Amino acid sequence: MRPGYRVAPGAAETAVADRLYGAIDVALLISAGWDPATQVFAPDREHPLLGYRVCRVVGCALEAWDPSGVCGGCRARFAAAAGEDLDAFCARGVVRKNRSRDRRCLVCRVPGFERPVGTNDLCLSCDGVRRHRGQSVTAYVAGDAEFPPAAPRPGLGTCTVASCGRLAARAATGLCGAHDAAWRQSGRRDLAAFRLAGLPPQGDRAGRVVLAGLPDTVVAEILYAVQTSLSEGRRLMVKDIRGAAQLLRRCGAGSVADVDTGAGRDPVRWFLRFTADRAALARSDPETERGKDIWDLRVFGAVGRLSFVGSTTHRGTASRPITQPWLKHLAQAWAADALVSMTAGPVRAVVAAVGLLSEHLSRRADAGLRPEALSHRDINAFLARLAHLERAGVLSAAVRTRSLDHLARFLRDCREMGLTQPGTEAARLPDDIVIRRGERPRARRRDDEVGRALPQMVLDQLLSSENLHRLDELAGPTITAAVQLLAGVGRRTAELCSLAFDCLDFDVHLGDDGERRATPVLVHDMPKVGKTACRLPIHDREVVIIRAQQARTRAAFPGTPTDRLVLFPRPLTNPDGTKPLSAAHLQRAMRVWVDALPSLHGPDRDAAGKFMPFDREREFPYVFRHTFAQRHADAGTPVDTLKELLGHDTVRTTLGYYRVTAKRTRDAQDRLGPLQIDARGHRVRPGATALTDTEAARDQIGQVAVPFGICTEPSNVTAGGHSCPFRHRCTGCTYFRTDPSYTPELRDYLAQLLADRERLTAAIPALADWARADAAPSEAEIDAVRQLLRANDEVLTGLDADDRAAVDAAIAAIRTQRAALDTTFPAELRGLARPHQPVFFPTIERRTTSAETRHG
Repeated sequence: MRPGYRVAPGAAETAVADRLYGAIDVALLISAGWDPATQVFAPDREHPLLGYRVCRVVGCALEAWDPSGVCGGCRARFAAAAGEDLDAFCARGVVRKNRSRDRRCLVCRVPGFERPVGTNDLCLSCDGVRRHRGQSVTAYVAGDAEFPPAAPRPGLGTCTVASCGRLAARAATGLCGAHDAAWRQSGRRDLAAFRLAGLPPQGDRAGRVVLAGLPDTVVAEILYAVQTSLSEGRRLMVKDIRGAAQLLRRCGAGSVADVDTGAGRDPVRWFLRFTADRAALARSDPETERGKDIWDLRVFGAVGRLSFVGSTTHRGTASRPITQPWLKHLAQAWAADALVSMTAGPVRAVVAAVGLLSEHLSRRADAGLRPEALSHRDINAFLARLAHLERAGVLSAAVRTRSLDHLARFLRDCREMGLTQPGTEAARLPDDIVIRRGERPRARRRDDEVGRALPQMVLDQLLSSENLHRLDELAGPTITAAVQLLAGVGRRTAELCSLAFDCLDFDVHLGDDGERRATPVLVHDMPKVGKTACRLPIHDREVVIIRAQQARTRAAFPGTPTDRLVLFPRPLTNPDGTKPLSAAHLQRAMRVWVDALPSLHGPDRDAAGKFMPFDREREFPYVFRHTFAQRHADAGTPVDTLKELLGHDTVRTTLGYYRVTAKRTRDAQDRLGPLQIDARGHRVRPGATALTDTEAARDQIGQVAVPFGICTEPSNVTAGGHSCPFRHRCTGCTYFRTDPSYTPELRDYLAQLLADRERLTAAIPALADWARADAAPSEAEIDAVRQLLRANDEVLTGLDADDRAAVDAAIAAIRTQRAALDTTFPAELRGLARPHQPVFFPTIERRTTSAETRHG
């Protein structure tokens, strides 16, 4: 590198190295303290990431890294002065040494003629002439009878050790006195090499890093590492940069990557490893990465690594290496294309599935090296082997199913991408090397399989004050607040971690009494579905958590504007609080916490009646989202509403987030069946304690859903609810049944009837008397609905505490299942919707409509 900072690679360097030079932000580095002319890096000591403390000792300007606030030299002098107070020692100041390097020759001291003192207060040349003449120092300087006063000699410039900067003392070597002595003591080794490896003077500990004299490539790598540290918000110490520069000088490395840093964890070696990593990343691109066996996914904008030669995850799960060159080429080409639109996780899963196929093909006599020798028999053998591994317990059924799905997609995509066309490595791959749809096993869910949501019993144990206190001790209050809030709002983990500081807002509305009320909402984005500024209603519990976290964040970063702050800032490389906590960090913290907790018990009991331990592997951040969905489904939230709350594109996705098992549904039937009442409010099965199998089956096939209960009229049941012979007058029909699980719908219907009556009563000039009488709800219908509500309340009031708790659980289960109805019954007959007015002759109308459709 030359003055003016023109970084240019040498002739031997390739275009790949040019990427590093092009990535260096000169303006940013100059603002951070880089001087291109002198090639010295001297950051401001108040810099938030590069700053340092100055020694407390008066007159000492060196860096102070010791906790006592003094530099290493002063600390050693203080330790030698046993018994002295540190404050008094600092106030006494430094002891100046009469170093010859700081003084100039008595003769050669005018500008342009400056030389350092060698001996006898004279430079080496002057003192040598003086001794040759036999003069005293005074006679040599002032002159005597024989010789005139000495004349100053031209200066020799600065020491040729580029990192030094002191005045040169010897013309023959161009070195200062200290470096000249060191060079002679080293046996007068190669002078050029000595100049390159020469160490900077001790004064450079005053916040300076001298990079002059290092190879241009090394300087560029160090500067790029500093630049990257600043952009990533990493704290970087000047002494570590200086130590790395000194190590590079001693070993004479032409690149940081050439230095063997070993496994040491000291800061200098860490900085060298960081520098080599970031420099290699700057020099890489997807094309250069594709030829490697292990990819750095940061080149593709992802995180982590992708191995085609096998790897082991942090949980001990091993992926098989891909040993066939043609198959590895297909996997690498597919992965490079897939990483454009897919995240790293699914790509790794596909590559792992290809590794399973490669392992199987390697069992062939030719080790699978000849793609033209393969046939569909090899695929059949592979399917049989996976089935065998599943039976042997090596693979789970889910892994086997997913692996075959991934592999089928991989083979299909490779052909669509043209990777098997003539001229390619897999050109001779037979067309029947595919996994057909019928050959893939389908994952089947049992009717009694539980969902991923945490049971309320387990959730209560997790969020107990004792366990939350343990989480606070292990991970800190920010992680604790994130877990608590996630359990309450059910957002995606990444969405919660990236919440803005001002995520809490209030919706103001008028209450029934005319007063203005404010209800809290959580303002957040859903980047996965492309939605911004979503508003989720929350409870006061979440408001308390958010406000407490806002106070902690504001106290930690008082100088950052609130519009740039995040609610949950990450703990490292985040000097201004603008970088959010990562989802991976939250997952790791929660895993450590859950593993440290005592055994949590679930709702299931063993043969002895004791609660069984709950599987810890089911406790992770995203499970709170499933629990949120299950909680709302249990409360009867309609599936369309829950779909919007969760931010899903389709109802099908929402239905996968909660579940009602067949066993739970039957238990609910047994609890609610005996509580059914008819339209007159009488119990249908008085005295029954549980449904028989016949009654349960009859309830499943002999009824159809109506707005506030069920209908058992045979012709209407056969028509799926579309052929009521009584004009849908359910609350006055003998075939109508309801139970306490429909109480919310009945109350809403009653409120709607009363509102309709008031509205039609007020419409005096708009309707004739006969029209108003026909349209307005009758007093008899209103009384019938009130009678049903009273009967349901009486049924519940007559239960003891245990039975009431069991019935409440049954109501939650039934309402959850009912909320998932989408096509079982017309939408206008669900929830709060009113049914359309029926026609007198529905059969004739259907026949007429069909005829019009045919002729139209």
